[in-house]
Amino acid sequence: VRQFSIAAVHAHSLRRTAAPLRLLFVFVIMISRTIRLLSSSIKKNTDPVRWGILGAGRIASDYVKVMSVTDGAIASAIAARSPQSATEFARAHSMNDATVHATCSDLFADPNVDVVYIGTIADAHYELARESLESNKATVVEKPMGLSLGEVEGLVEVARERNVFLMEGMWTRCFPAIHKLRQLVASSEVGPIIYASGDFGWAFPADQPDDRIWLPESGGVTLDIGMYIAQLGRIAFPNGTLRDVT
Repeated sequence: VRQFSIAAVHAHSLRRTAAPLRLLFVFVIMISRTIRLLSSSIKKNTDPVRWGILGAGRIASDYVKVMSVTDGAIASAIAARSPQSATEFARAHSMNDATVHATCSDLFADPNVDVVYIGTIADAHYELARESLESNKATVVEKPMGLSLGEVEGLVEVARERNVFLMEGMWTRCFPAIHKLRQLVASSEVGPIIYASGDFGWAFPADQPDDRIWLPESGGVTLDIGMYIAQLGRIAFPNGTLRDVT
């Protein structure tokens, strides 16, 4: 009998050591690996996969920065809430050859975009992802993919009907450690799992009510970081059925 437990290092301890630099290095390596895996899944030839970026916020910025040092992927287009935001984003990230689109719909219609990355605020994920899929674009949606089971099931249904690639951007699922963990659980090498627990957190501003962490219309802290812990249950009990949420 085994207990399945993962504990993450908290932000207050990171500040006291050189861990932030190590964490940043791991972040770059793992996002780069994720982009390579996605690119190879979407396009099988040797041409770089052309990514269209939706959103000009911090998450999209992190994604594009790592993409710039990743083989086989380029950011070929950008659209945001305003053409000005998209233009400033492209300039800040040296996207000199990228097309700056006035609207998201224009980006979906761009023939030079192979896959769309949606890094907007969460309450816009469903509508944008649906339009992307209906435009027959391979689509990667930042977590959470939707704000309800119905939204996610709707996106999956459209993707299956059109035979278009769809993935939630849960980068931790691409960690080699997570793949190894799944193998250990599947092989029963650690014995039967009876309990899964986790601890995850970092410092974020408590005095900024407009921060995405505090916005209930975008899922708040539960859908923003809570799923990192929730997925442990899926790993520990891959064939389990969720009976209750408390």
